[in-house]
Amino acid sequence: LPSELLGEIFLRCLPQTNYIAPSLDECPIVLTRVCRHWRAVALSTPRLWASLSISLLRADTTSGDEYKRWLEKARSVPLSIRVVHDMDLSDGKEPLSIQWLRPFLGRCSDLWWHGPPIQGLLDNSVQSLSRFQVTLHKANVLFSIPSPTPQLRSVVLQSLTYDLHSLRSIDLPWHQLLDLKIQFALVSSTTFLRVISLCTQVQRVSVSSICADASPQTDLQPFPLMGAVNHSIHRLEVNVIRAGLGSLFEALTLPALEELVVRFCAPDRYPWPHKQFSAFVTRSKCPLKWLTIHRNKGAESHLTEYLKMLPGLKMVV
Repeated sequence: LPSELLGEIFLRCLPQTNYIAPSLDECPIVLTRVCRHWRAVALSTPRLWASLSISLLRADTTSGDEYKRWLEKARSVPLSIRVVHDMDLSDGKEPLSIQWLRPFLGRCSDLWWHGPPIQGLLDNSVQSLSRFQVTLHKANVLFSIPSPTPQLRSVVLQSLTYDLHSLRSIDLPWHQLLDLKIQFALVSSTTFLRVISLCTQVQRVSVSSICADASPQTDLQPFPLMGAVNHSIHRLEVNVIRAGLGSLFEALTLPALEELVVRFCAPDRYPWPHKQFSAFVTRSKCPLKWLTIHRNKGAESHLTEYLKMLPGLKMVV
């Protein structure tokens, strides 16, 4: 087979993951151990080496050179890197591996940082970054991208053990995003609405788990929210915990919305906010085509009314 064709076949043998963990028994390393010809082709196919999952602990101890050589084989190809920050930095010292890793991060089109951020991590140019994911393990951690990121369109923010009550610690170019996923233990309604207002081009939004902001006087009772209008969202998916979905519908106006997915964390614990939803649809004048509601049967009795408002609506409950 011609080397170019064999290289394309090799690419289709890669593990089905965005970030490859090096293994002697899996592609692409195993391809270099079959014969000289395969080894030469594998080493001359940069896209085989453009994806990598890195442990900072291993990078600072036993595997640093291995990671570096892997990424160097990718040459000028845009990179997809997951960095797992699994080191104890209580002494305040920066991992030694960050020094050689920074230039590679600057070449990423896809970067997933898993763990506490490191100050100045992305101060260098990240011109090609199009997807950015960060999984945090601590509350109130500052994360920012100070450098221009003209290609950034997709962001995932995660911390499954902490709440998100404000955006003070997160600095991102919200206005240029097309896809946004926020996954925290709790996301306050006001923070969600603030995000909606900042993301003026976003088309797909997923948020989990939204809760109503609590009134200082009455525990967990929703109070009026500041309204938010977004003209670009086509698909919205929200996971709802506690009461307050009605207040959220009252505050939202989404004229471009085509698909809405609502998941209740507690099945049928809270009533479906029919009145507020109807007002939301009327106010938004949106071309809603799909309405999916999980773990709440309250909307079923209003299907006929919704079909009059939205001819052609497909509803799944």
